[in-house]
Amino acid sequence: MVKQACRINNLKISDRLIIGIDVSSKQEVILLCKRINNNVTTLKLGLELIYSCGPGIVNTVRSFGYKVMLDTKLLDIPNTVCGAIAAISKLGVDKITIHALGGSKMLADTKQKLAEESSKLNIIPPLLFAVTILTSLDDEDLDTLGFKNGFLPSVLNLASVSIKNGIDGIICSPNEVKSIREKLGGGFYIATPGIRLQDDDKGDQKRISAPYSAIKDGADFIIVGRSITAKANLEEAIKKIFQEIERALV
Repeated sequence: MVKQACRINNLKISDRLIIGIDVSSKQEVILLCKRINNNVTTLKLGLELIYSCGPGIVNTVRSFGYKVMLDTKLLDIPNTVCGAIAAISKLGVDKITIHALGGSKMLADTKQKLAEESSKLNIIPPLLFAVTILTSLDDEDLDTLGFKNGFLPSVLNLASVSIKNGIDGIICSPNEVKSIREKLGGGFYIATPGIRLQDDDKGDQKRISAPYSAIKDGADFIIVGRSITAKANLEEAIKKIFQEIERALV
């Protein structure tokens, strides 16, 4: 726990902004890698891209000097997820997402399997992030799914279960960050999508906030996709977010 806390304290501004690459072709990925110009450390690759281009796209992104968050959102029986994580461990990614809804055994077994496979490969294990409740859902959505207590208690419970089972970080909306820190403390990472600048379109996100608020409330990473990549002046958008992050850390 102490070792992880030190890693958290050593984060640079360029580490804290993770850019989501939500495209479907290798050519688009290469263009974005060039346009982002290594202003950030890590790019997030999601399902659209992986299913369109295959896992080899990870090597393409890494060849530009970026670290990769592989947003797989793994959710299945423990044995199946462990098999998937064993394969993913060979890709050289830095962060992997898994669904907290898979339960304690799936979370614990996957964490252990990842450590075992990384040891065989003689590499540092990728960080494992547990997705709690998707930022596209609100209380009304959760009620129809049987979550009768609303998103905040649900997120807090899922975050608690994840941390107790050794998961390195939590993914939640910016609206839950402060409550998670107050209830569960530090020693683990929080990464939050649902980040928008003042003039950005909300898209399909319902629980959103500004970069400043997310970092101020205790997030370590903010994940931003089209609000950066769709901008004509991409580097200017990155600069604005860095300014908000820096202001929040003062």
